[in-house]
Amino acid sequence: MMDRIKDLTERKWAWAAGGLVVGILLGVLYAWVISPVKWTDASPALLSEPYRVDWMRMAIDSYAANRNADVALERYQAVGEAAAGSLQGVAADPQGVGATSIQNFNAVISILQGSEPGVEATTAPGAQPTPETRAGATASKLIVPVCGGTLLLGLLLAGALVLRNRMGTRAPRPQAVVGAAGESETAEPAPRTGGTAPRRAAAPMAPPAQDPLATFRTIYSLGDDLYDDSFSIESAAGDFLGECGVGIGDMVGVGEPKKVSAFEVWLFDKNDIQTVTKVLMSRYAYNDESTRSRLSAKGDPILASSGEVIRLQTASLEVEARVVDFKYGEGPLPPESYFERLTIELRAWPRGTLARS
Repeated sequence: MMDRIKDLTERKWAWAAGGLVVGILLGVLYAWVISPVKWTDASPALLSEPYRVDWMRMAIDSYAANRNADVALERYQAVGEAAAGSLQGVAADPQGVGATSIQNFNAVISILQGSEPGVEATTAPGAQPTPETRAGATASKLIVPVCGGTLLLGLLLAGALVLRNRMGTRAPRPQAVVGAAGESETAEPAPRTGGTAPRRAAAPMAPPAQDPLATFRTIYSLGDDLYDDSFSIESAAGDFLGECGVGIGDMVGVGEPKKVSAFEVWLFDKNDIQTVTKVLMSRYAYNDESTRSRLSAKGDPILASSGEVIRLQTASLEVEARVVDFKYGEGPLPPESYFERLTIELRAWPRGTLARS
């Protein structure tokens, strides 16, 4: 009798163990194969800290390439309350992200939010917020709607000023102020190696009231398919003021190397919410109505010619970009359609230094 009871008990436990194993296998099969969990529209705020820092690096790189302040703010805010810490994490471990790109991103977020993004991350790890800190956070939440309304009003006023300035400066032609080549230089003007564009009469310019904050020179050569030069503008005390540069704006034809038909000349000011851009175009691209109209969305179109002076102006900075030398490429494409070489000199001053006579 005892043997029978022992046998039944062992069978009971065997069936229970078998049922448990089968149940686990069926559960795993259903959860991982038949109906696995699918994440949809997950927020970056749900990522762990290393991945949030990677997200912030990509947001900074994107802003450095596209200069879209609205998208930069949207991607920064997508990280949620951890955004400031993630931004500080990028500053501590850039992993290829340029220091200037981090400064520019930090500056534009500061302007759009009305506060410094990195401040929140300065609290020591594990420290508990004080009652004063909690009170300040509560007050800041109340201030956000007011700041948002003020920012919107500022954007509307800035847009109106930009529109008025453009309407005023486009009276003779939709281009930048043109100065005579080499007026402030002691060297001989550069030869017109590829440009056959006629020189236009320039409005007289009074000499600058002071030396430029910085002078840069950038050279493009055919085959430099990743050409995108940028330069940091700093005050005499070493404070970051903004950035200027030249990059590829448009191409013609197909194949390698890229045939560049237009360049973007731009100026970023940390005290201004928009980046000013003008488009320097080859004669073929400039004379093509559809191409000129399409590139006008990026900035004022300007026909390349030796000695051409492009003037960019923001809230607190102004830059003169002078075409020192250029040459068109030769090949199966239309004549004077793409550049083989281009040299541009950029000089930056505080706004108001370059007064017209």
